[in-house]
Amino acid sequence: MKLDRTSMLYGTLLLTATGLVNQLLGFFYRILLSRLIGSEVMGLYQLIMPVYSVLLSVTAVGLTAAVSTLTSEYQALGNWRAAWQVLRRCLLLLLGLLALPTLGVVLFSDPISVYLLGDARTRLGLVILLPCILLTGVENLHKHAFYGAGMIRPPAFTELLEQLVRTCAVLGLLVLFLPQNPERTVGLIVTGMVICEVFSSCALTLLHRRWRRGMDGPLGAGEASGRLNHRIARIALPIAATSLLGNLMGSVCAILIPQKLVQGGMEVSASISAFGVMFGMTLPLLTLPTAFIAALGLVLVPKLAESTALKRRGEVHRRISKA
Repeated sequence: MKLDRTSMLYGTLLLTATGLVNQLLGFFYRILLSRLIGSEVMGLYQLIMPVYSVLLSVTAVGLTAAVSTLTSEYQALGNWRAAWQVLRRCLLLLLGLLALPTLGVVLFSDPISVYLLGDARTRLGLVILLPCILLTGVENLHKHAFYGAGMIRPPAFTELLEQLVRTCAVLGLLVLFLPQNPERTVGLIVTGMVICEVFSSCALTLLHRRWRRGMDGPLGAGEASGRLNHRIARIALPIAATSLLGNLMGSVCAILIPQKLVQGGMEVSASISAFGVMFGMTLPLLTLPTAFIAALGLVLVPKLAESTALKRRGEVHRRISKA
């Protein structure tokens, strides 16, 4: 039997396999990272990650869902021109949404690091994190354009290479420039992340453009600008709001843990170390099962959008039941 590469099963299996390999590579990466920098610096690094999650929620999470859903719908209707309009519009919206938060973080990086994150040593990593957020957004929008078009392999294999590049970039910078003070060490880690995101965003952008140039046949009439904005907003806004609320709650929890440990009598360095052990090394192991759920979700949403666009309600119910 020949496996259908456009099926939900094939996409889920491929993304699950690459997700598990990524989790395994990330596990060894964290082991090596923790041995190079220690638990205290790992804790400082984890303190800035809530900012990363919150800014991605504000800027990119809703837009990626819109790209995946609308690309699948327009593809099902044969309107490829509109699908590409969605990606271009969401890239512009990403830049616009990120401009004000970026300015705010740059201008107020000192009070954010001292009073919000609770440690002045997070300031350098916080500032370097900003281009990483932009590049991650560009990468994810192109990934979800591929998912929406039913093309799983380009983003799946790019993600594997991304993990390898991150491991080599971060660990390479640390080996070359350590020892440093904790703030600069966090800056080196985030710089390695930026290098990784430059690779993945450029690779996916080039792959997407190459795929577009290879398209044959009619491209469709496109979509009116006002209607396109309305459709993107209807999908992106509720998802972004939900993601933002969840990440804000998680961020408050992460920021408060070291502060409460200090209030309980622990030294600052010891509290950051304990935080680094829990959030940097223990919790990632507990998230391993999400590789299965995340892969299914990434494949299911475009398939449901396609069936809905073609008004196949029975197919929608069958796919949900199968999932």
